[in-house]
This record gives sequence, C-alpha cells and structure tokens, in this order.
Amino acid sequence: MVNRLSFRLFALMALALFPLGVIAVYQTDQVLDETENLRLNALFFETTSAARDERELIQQTLGSAEGLAALSILDDAPACREVMREFAESNAHIAFAGYTKMSGMMECSSDSDEVRDFSKLERLQRALNADGPSVYVAALGSVTQQPVLVVNHPVYIDRSLAGVVSLSVPLRMTYQPLTSRRFDHELRFVTFTRDGQVVSASGGRENAEDILPRLIAPQDLNRQVGTTFTGVNGLGEERIYAVASIFQDQVSVIASWPARASAWGGGALSYYVLNLLFPLAIWAAGLAFAWYELRRVVIRHVRDLRSAMRRFALGQRDGFPLRLQNPPEEFAEAERAFNRMAIIIAESEARQDKDLKDKEVLLKEVHHRVKNNLQMIASIMNMQLRSAKTPEAKFMLASLQRRVNGLAMLHRTLYTTPDLLTIEANELLEAVVTDISTMMTVPGIEIERDIDTLPLYPDQAVPLSMLLAEALTNALKYAGADQGEKPSVKVTLKEQDDGRYRLSVTNSKGPVRPQPIPDVETVSGLGTKLMQAFVSQLEGEQQVTDDDTHYALHVVFERKDFEAPS
Repeated sequence: MVNRLSFRLFALMALALFPLGVIAVYQTDQVLDETENLRLNALFFETTSAARDERELIQQTLGSAEGLAALSILDDAPACREVMREFAESNAHIAFAGYTKMSGMMECSSDSDEVRDFSKLERLQRALNADGPSVYVAALGSVTQQPVLVVNHPVYIDRSLAGVVSLSVPLRMTYQPLTSRRFDHELRFVTFTRDGQVVSASGGRENAEDILPRLIAPQDLNRQVGTTFTGVNGLGEERIYAVASIFQDQVSVIASWPARASAWGGGALSYYVLNLLFPLAIWAAGLAFAWYELRRVVIRHVRDLRSAMRRFALGQRDGFPLRLQNPPEEFAEAERAFNRMAIIIAESEARQDKDLKDKEVLLKEVHHRVKNNLQMIASIMNMQLRSAKTPEAKFMLASLQRRVNGLAMLHRTLYTTPDLLTIEANELLEAVVTDISTMMTVPGIEIERDIDTLPLYPDQAVPLSMLLAEALTNALKYAGADQGEKPSVKVTLKEQDDGRYRLSVTNSKGPVRPQPIPDVETVSGLGTKLMQAFVSQLEGEQQVTDDDTHYALHVVFERKDFEAPS
C-alpha cells in the first residue's frame, strides 16, 4: 500500500499544498492590493481637486463664450464691439474677446475697431471645424501678444454655422490653482489640451517637460484619462501618475507622486517582506520537497522506461531486462510488462532471422541446382551435337545449347548475388555478352559495351537477358564491314528522360563478314520470334533501324516492381 503511486501522490499533495500558507498568501495579497488602491484613489482625488479651480475658470469662460455666441447683435459690428469691450473690461481674467466669421474676418473685438483677417490662421480653422466648443493654447496670442488659453464657442444663425466667439485667458491665471499650499510639496501637476499643448504646470510651463512621463507623448496622455500608472519623468525619477479630465476631454490634468511614497516603491519593502516572508517560505519549502519527491518517485522511472524503449526501438538488445530502482507498484508492473514484451519481440526477431536465412539458403540451392541441371542438359546437347551428321541438325542443336547455357548463366548470377530479390542488369548483361562472344568465337569483331546500373527483379531480368542473347547472336552473325575495316557490335542500356530504359544492339554492315550466314536460320526465323516474345514479356516497344552502314535493334521498356503471382 505504501509503495502505490496514489498513496505517494496523496502524501505529496498534503505536504506541498499547506493550507495555512495558501490562506496567508491570499490574505496578504488582498491587504496589499487594498492599500495600494487606497493610495491610488487618494492620488486621483488630489489630481481632481487640484484641477477644480482651473476647471471652474475654464467652465466660467466657456459659459461666457456661450452667452456671447447667443447674442443677436454679432452681425452689427459697432454694437458687437461695444459689447465685447464692456465684457472684457468687466472680467479681469479675460484678456481679449472677439467674434470671427466663417470667412476668417474679425470685425468685432474688444480691443479696437480694426478689421483683422484670420482666414489663414490654422488655429481658427480647427475651431471652426470643431464639433462644438474647443480649447487650445497659444504661446503668443495673435492680438494679445502674450501666452493665452483660448476658449472658442461656435455661433449659429438660423441653424447654420456663422462663426466663432473666442475668449482669451492669460496663462498666468491658470498657474495660481497649482501653487496652492494645500497640496503636498511632492505633488506635481500639468494641465494640457487634447492635442498635447501644455496649459499650466507646477512651477511654470517650462517645468512641464521635467514633470511629464518620458515614454508617453503629451498628445497621447488623453488616452490615459481616468487611470493611474507608473513611469519615469524627464528628470529620470520613477513616479506614480494619475490623469483626470478638466473639461469634456478638451483639457486634462496629470499629477505625479514619487514612487518611493507608494506601496510600489522602496518605502513599503519592509512591509512586503514582513507580511510575505513566512507564507512564501512555506510555499517554497513545499515546492522544493514536492519537486524532490516527484523526481524520485515518478520522473526518474519514466526517464529510465523511455530510454529503454528508445534503445529497444533502435535495435539495441543489450541492457535487458530493465531494472528500476525501488519503483512504485505501478512502475514495477510497467517494468515487468516491458521486459515480457522485449523477450517476446527478441525471440520473434530471432525466429524471423533464422527463417530468412533458411529461405535464402534454400533459394540459393534451388538456383544452384537449376543451373547444374541446365548445364547438364547443355552438355548432353553438346554430345549430341558432335554426333550430328547434317548441317541443319548441328545448327539447331548449337542454337538450343546456346539458349540453355544462357538460362544456366542467369541462375548462376541469381545464386551468386548477395541480394536474392534483384539482379544488377549491368552485371547480368556483361555476363551475357561475355558468354555469347566466347561461345560463338567470331574473330575480328570488336564488341563495345555501355550499360547503366539497373536493379531488376527476375520477372524482367530473364526476358531481358534472353533478348540480349538472341539480339547479340544475330548481330555477331550478320556483322560486316567494308573492305579494309573491322566489323563492330555495340551493346548499350541507358535511362531516358522519361524514366524508361532503352536497350540497343547495333552491328555494322558490309560485304566483308567474319563467318557465313547459315541458310537454315534464314529460313526458320526462330530468333526473331523469340525476341518478339521477350519484348512482349518486358511490356516494351521494339524499333529497328537499318541503313547502308548499320543495323540496330532498340527496345524501350519500363522498370517494374515485383508482382507476386495471383
């Protein structure tokens, strides 16, 4: 029972998953998350509070712009100028007020009666194209010639856009809320427009670059509205950032707090260590013990089994039977099953090897006996040939003897080749050429050979060798040459571009022949009939070329795989 894998895994899990450690880690994590959320919420509240005065200033200015945009006297330039002038004088935070028509012409402003052309001013075009009120920062106002925050509100006449009312607020008015003493001296604020223009910053707009996060462009900060994140400011300090909207996503504020004052920073390191050290120590000890036991009880046995199976699959039969060291009962059963399987397979392979060797010996013996019998028949024919009286009988017996010798040579090649399944065509055809040239003893004829390597099964090797024997016999018999030249015969076996093979037997022609042509062969034509039969067995195509100097027999065939008789 103790050695069973289920018992060991149960004991392992009981020790590794120590419940109190898990609960302690969970509770500590919840406390730390809650603490951090409180800190971030406090920072977000401070951010929103810091922007309250600035929000009120912008909303007040926007409300004024909306009221001016609703006046019906805007098309009356003198009356409009008077209203704008009185409005600017009665509101200390307004540096300029004006109305610009869709054409870009400003005929109504608070500072003078001058008509100004702002048709090419890009900021004005953005205000006219905006779908509703808009806010932007001008580093140098076109009229006021000072840094201003411009609030625009569209003017509609008969439901058609007629122009825009613009109110300019000096940027110095926006700095005052950010310098209030009610905020911690570590807090830094920057207000910015939707397109990333800085409106105000703690200590002045020139400090904005040092306060803003280094890796986020100002125009991308609007995407962070309502979130908190960590980043590095322009001075290389790690800080916590919070982003809040001041006015309809047109103007937003970002506040930063030193990371060391957050639970994320070094100030809370001791708090983390004290609250997490004990549960983490229990968790680490449990993991270490579980890993040790897992390796000792499971992994090493699986590794040994895998290694033994791989070696056995690769054909290594040494190192068996397998012996696992102190395995659980389940692995001991697997060990015994593997050893039984290895023994059964090894014995089966040994029997197969023995059967294969026996079959090889038997097959070689069959080829050897067939070869001997054919040679005996050829010898009997030779004896009969010597006692023959007529030329016809001698010729017929000689032809039969040559063909029987060809079959004997084929079986000799079969039992001498290491591979009993296939025969190398180059070796077989070379032997045929040698035997035929030796048997016919035709002097003065040169036989040229060019034979590719081609493994063939006996189904094709037999008809191919017999075909070559007949064709070569005819070539040697009919070879001739002109006066003063030697007759020649050429045997080739080449692979074609389409993958098929081409056997060619070519002999020269001429009036000078080494030996006369027997009349009996010319009359019988047995060789021609045999060659046609052999070509049919090869499933090939036969072609004959005959000209004044050469006669050639070409046979094209495809190499076939072995087909067992049905």
